[in-house]
Amino acid sequence: MAPQPVPNRRHHHEYATKIVCGVVREEKGPINVGRYFTAVNVHNPSARAARVCVKLAIARPNHGGSVTGFHSFDLKPDQAIEFDCDFIHKLAEGAPFVKGFLVIKCFLELDVVAVYTAGELRDSRVSTMHTERVPVRNITGGFEC
Repeated sequence: MAPQPVPNRRHHHEYATKIVCGVVREEKGPINVGRYFTAVNVHNPSARAARVCVKLAIARPNHGGSVTGFHSFDLKPDQAIEFDCDFIHKLAEGAPFVKGFLVIKCFLELDVVAVYTAGELRDSRVSTMHTERVPVRNITGGFEC
């Protein structure tokens, strides 16, 4: 196997994943009554270990929301990690319903796929599911996490 290039610390990769987590009991604009879940799966396809940095940018109606600090995770080659609604609710300090973006940064390119499920309030069955590969954005300038 050919040696892997050393990451350029002046450039990194960023993924902004839409998240919707929680229960809506009353109609709230574009969000219907129901249970909403997001799971963000991150895979390190590299032959090198990767430091993955994650923060939450909460979306608020008609004005900017809060942004958490970064949390870091180390992934060995070919390892994967999932960020689910339990993790997102912790980042949002226990808010019962959270929408916004889970922002993921890494010096190595990753595979990032979001899984969205939703169901009705009266039963726990899933009524819809969607997966989406999250595109990479290449950023000039380093970052700390």
